[in-house]
Amino acid sequence: MQRFLSAVVLMSVGALMPARVLAQTPPAPGAPKSAVPSATGAATPPAANVSPRKGAADSTTAKLKPGDQLSDEAELSRVVGLYEAGKYVECSTEIERLLDPTGKDPLRQPAIVENARVYWAACLLGAGGGDAADAPLRAAIHENPQMKPPDSLVFPGPVVEHFLRVRDSLVNEIRAAEQARIRQAQAEARQRQQRLAEDRDRMQALEQLARTETLVVRNRRVLSFVPFGVGQIQNRQETLGYTLMASEVVLGSLAVAAIAMQVQLVVEADAQAKQGRVLDNATLLSQWGTVKRVSFLGFAALAVGGVLQAQFAYVPEFEETRPRAHPPAKRPPTSARPDFQVGALPYLDTRGGGLSVVGSF
Repeated sequence: MQRFLSAVVLMSVGALMPARVLAQTPPAPGAPKSAVPSATGAATPPAANVSPRKGAADSTTAKLKPGDQLSDEAELSRVVGLYEAGKYVECSTEIERLLDPTGKDPLRQPAIVENARVYWAACLLGAGGGDAADAPLRAAIHENPQMKPPDSLVFPGPVVEHFLRVRDSLVNEIRAAEQARIRQAQAEARQRQQRLAEDRDRMQALEQLARTETLVVRNRRVLSFVPFGVGQIQNRQETLGYTLMASEVVLGSLAVAAIAMQVQLVVEADAQAKQGRVLDNATLLSQWGTVKRVSFLGFAALAVGGVLQAQFAYVPEFEETRPRAHPPAKRPPTSARPDFQVGALPYLDTRGGGLSVVGSF
């Protein structure tokens, strides 16, 4: 009996010691209050049933300070936390601030901006603003006409249906935007082709300019007073100049021939008179005299007229274009040492001497 009582006392002491230790131990930071027993051994009731998503959103909002700058992925994750916590108004306000291009730190990445607009529409639908949810969806579809509907595993059915309804209403606008993009691309392609053609023409003109050179030929005024079409030829009127030259040569030659014939007739008449005979050549002398006067007057008229025309049509200078002389091609320097050398060296030995021929190739 005594042994039985001793065993009961030991069992009671062993049961009281763990309860006292647990009562004196502080609770863990993440442990609920219901898990900590009181000093009397009874567990205290929990204070409130807090949702884990709301608690995560509250901790994220509490940790963010006004001066912090997060990346686009972190900002979107913070907004998604607000959306999952059911804080649609706060979520809509934050996304509107992040999508404002004039804001302090707007979102930059196109994919993040597109997802943020979808979440903005979901937050507006959750807050009861159905018509206001059209604007972010319209902006997202305009930026990406091939945008796919939101994932039905992430967003509820009303968000997906609203997106499909907005996209159907924008079919004509999307088609017009595609046509405008195509026309703009075609216009840019035509402008590029035009610039390439202009560059090609400019390069060809530069090559032509490099192959030719322009010289300025100055005329001399004194040559305009020379007959025989010299002034006309100097003024680049070759046809008129050569015509005047041929005409004046013919008339001048005829006048000289008439003069020579008259002299010959007079000499023959004198010779016949010395011999006591009379030569009747007065008619022939008169005819040659007429030829002389007409030819000389024609020559003088053409010469004076040609000089006057050369003076009136005088051109001080002309520009001439001729092929430019290309510089001679540079040749590689020749070696000072020839490729083939031959020499002779005399030699002497005990048997006599000789001549050795040495060559290099």
